[in-house]
Amino acid sequence: MNNKIQMKKVEYTFQKSAILQGDVREFLTQFDPAKLTNERLAEMFGGLSFRFENIGDCEIQTHGELRILLRRLHAIWPWSAYFMDLTRPLGPDIAANKKPLLALALCAADRWCDEMQVRRVIKPQLKRFLFNSHEAVDRLAKRAGLGAGVIQDRHQAVTQQLQPLLGNL
Repeated sequence: MNNKIQMKKVEYTFQKSAILQGDVREFLTQFDPAKLTNERLAEMFGGLSFRFENIGDCEIQTHGELRILLRRLHAIWPWSAYFMDLTRPLGPDIAANKKPLLALALCAADRWCDEMQVRRVIKPQLKRFLFNSHEAVDRLAKRAGLGAGVIQDRHQAVTQQLQPLLGNL
């Protein structure tokens, strides 16, 4: 088992046209786990960050087109907890974007709602997102040959990203 990670930092920029059309095909040609070798999977662990062309400074979960794009991406590509660099913001370096998995989870929820509605409306969806994230980490990390300690550390990092809205799990 590989406990030393040789992570490659990769920044993927979604072009404005892809954002407006909710088109994730180009992204999937590069980052579909089924098309990646085990070695490439190991290199990609925790190294991917996203940028979005011409969206300005906004929290991504409040941007309509980005929500659609990221909901579609998550539905087709539920591997974000494995691939994403959890130390870099998802989009502009502001507010909720600073916790990229939390920002993505908020986009993947059925709808954006204010803090008073979070517990009642999206907390169950965030719990499901967390469960699916852990499952994705387990599956891909084992295929990539990453050790149990690396997997456990990632589970903790993923859980911490969602902690602000989920509270004590």
